[in-house]
Amino acid sequence: MSRLVSTILIAVITVTVFGDALSLHQERGRVRPLPELKCDRNDLTSYDGRILAYRRRRGKTFLRIRTSFDTTEEVTIRHRGTDDPSKFYLLNGQPFLKSDWPRIEKRKGVLKTGMRANVWVCRDNPSIQPVVDWRTDDTGANPGRR
Repeated sequence: MSRLVSTILIAVITVTVFGDALSLHQERGRVRPLPELKCDRNDLTSYDGRILAYRRRRGKTFLRIRTSFDTTEEVTIRHRGTDDPSKFYLLNGQPFLKSDWPRIEKRKGVLKTGMRANVWVCRDNPSIQPVVDWRTDDTGANPGRR
């Protein structure tokens, strides 16, 4: 009987420890909605992945993202009258500063190779512009999937 109790006790401890570790990983991996996006949570989505295409022009910036879930998504940010979309950018979850451009671009309008981002999109309300969180520290939503 004591061997059975020991086996059950070991099983309970293992499940408890493993469950706690899994819970912590999921909590760290979950991407929370950004407070800047005034979008119904049911309409909000995010694309976490590697940027395949980037075109920053006067009036709009285009991104094509290969997501961590093996889909390819396209996003356009509209910024009327300027070629500066930085008010829709974050860098590693922090406000994007003018001094941050060299961290994401080789030169004006040319993205560094291998850049990653979390891009927040309000699917059913195109008047709400997407927000791009550039991940130079490679800590996107699903780092284990890279």
